[in-house]
Amino acid sequence: MGLDMYLLGDVFVRKVGEPDNYIDGYPQDRVELELGYWRKHRKLHGYIVNTFAKGVDECQKIELGVEDCRRIAEAIRSEDLPHTEGCFFGSPEMDEQDRLDKEGHAQTFEKAAAWKESKDEDWRHSIYYHASW
Repeated sequence: MGLDMYLLGDVFVRKVGEPDNYIDGYPQDRVELELGYWRKHRKLHGYIVNTFAKGVDECQKIELGVEDCRRIAEAIRSEDLPHTEGCFFGSPEMDEQDRLDKEGHAQTFEKAAAWKESKDEDWRHSIYYHASW
């Protein structure tokens, strides 16, 4: 058990007038991409929940825009992430490892922002943060 954290990209693949693509007998209208994954990065989790979900932490998907992703990257780089506690959320030792890996974590959000920006049909591409424990 523990805090598993995902940065997801949704791509809507079905267009009006095109035939449906079926998987296991059901129409597929989108594809979900894993843009990033963290294990027990509790400070990052706390920052995203507090900043983009008004502090509501119910394992819900939290939609993020391009500027949101860049704001998160900057908060990671400047080490402006809040102390966050939770059952199975990790330990202070893990916080130190996350601090050492901060540039890689920040780049994950920068790449997600660039991915969304590069698409012609912006509404067809979404970014979400989703955590579970």
